[in-house]
Amino acid sequence: MKDSLTGLDRYEVFLGKLEQEIEKIGDDRIAITYTDIKHFKYINDTYGYQVGDALLKDFVDAITTNNKTMLCAARVYSDNFVVANRVNSKYTNDVYRNIILRLNQEREVKFREKYLNSRLQFCTGISIIDKNSQSLDAETVVSNANLARKVAKELEEDCCVLFQQSMMDGIKREVEITSCIPKAIANKEFKVYYQPKMETDTLRLMGAEALVRWQKPDGSFVYPDEFIPFIERSGQIVDVDYYVYRQVFQFLARRLQEGKKVVPISLNVSRVHLSKMHILEYVKDLFQEFRIPFSLIEFELTESIYLENTEKALELVDGLHKIGTKVSMDDFGSGYSSLNLLSRLPIDIIKLDKVFLKNDDLQESDKIIISCVVDMAKRLKITSLCEGVETLEQSDYLKEVGCQIQQGYYFSRPIPQDVFEKFMDERENES
Repeated sequence: MKDSLTGLDRYEVFLGKLEQEIEKIGDDRIAITYTDIKHFKYINDTYGYQVGDALLKDFVDAITTNNKTMLCAARVYSDNFVVANRVNSKYTNDVYRNIILRLNQEREVKFREKYLNSRLQFCTGISIIDKNSQSLDAETVVSNANLARKVAKELEEDCCVLFQQSMMDGIKREVEITSCIPKAIANKEFKVYYQPKMETDTLRLMGAEALVRWQKPDGSFVYPDEFIPFIERSGQIVDVDYYVYRQVFQFLARRLQEGKKVVPISLNVSRVHLSKMHILEYVKDLFQEFRIPFSLIEFELTESIYLENTEKALELVDGLHKIGTKVSMDDFGSGYSSLNLLSRLPIDIIKLDKVFLKNDDLQESDKIIISCVVDMAKRLKITSLCEGVETLEQSDYLKEVGCQIQQGYYFSRPIPQDVFEKFMDERENES
């Protein structure tokens, strides 16, 4: 049985062949390489499925033609491919990994030129086995290679990773985290922190970003970097986001009822929401329940969401605008921005990523980029916001080039709700 597009074995056939190779492994080693094409969906969405299919066929030619060590290969699904190769005895595992990395990089250069996409990247996980390996069944060794691929996909460079047994500790931690989420929500262990946004010209408080923190019953914290990636993969990020949204709506409604100062709060949107779009109905229901002005809520989608799933992102932005809220592009410039995408996206705010302010002393190149983006936003009638502001020099430069809003540790770290309320009240008394 063959894959109709690429002519490779179907995955189940591949597993059978690999099982046979493992049974007669002897003194040989076998390397299972599991590869996917980073941002492949962007190719399909931008250039069409015909171009995407042609790319997949070219990739198969690249990994199979004149590959004398190949034992078997399969297209697992979409742009995911697995190949079993015999490993030459003169190569250590690390050397073999470097060979695969070099091949990937050479292919990337050719494919980027042919398919006019500077972001195209091959991410490969490698599992190398011999007769003494702990796991010698086909499904397990492929799963190990796939786990290494997932690690590789998180890297910006050198996206080729050897499977290590220690990676299994990460899986155990993931199971531990995800199993605790329902109870954590029920026990209100998730806390909303707020990071103020300041108007550049006046340094007036003009908004804040809502951020989630997880505080366990013993007082210890599980920080976002430790749990967000796991709950995005499990889909539980939707429940956590909804919890945060409700807390923010309640907070604003209470302040309004008490006649106290309020400012617009921006809420983060995970890419997971794009698959079902239930978020639109949930947000509508929150506005109906709490009766707060639409102008008090904004939504932030990261640059990568817009790039990876443009059509769905456009649908979500349009839906949020119809409700009456503003929408921003978060982390602008953190990856490989598609500037022409901005003409298609009816966004209200661009948030320049803190990568431009990575040095205490602003580099001339960073200054040029910041001023150009701010000017471009102004011409497109989009509000500019720069996050990651940590020094007076940075703040003054942003004012000089006309960036309208600033956010960062120079003004305030993310702070608990009660501290943010005092921050708001103090600012109101100052004005």
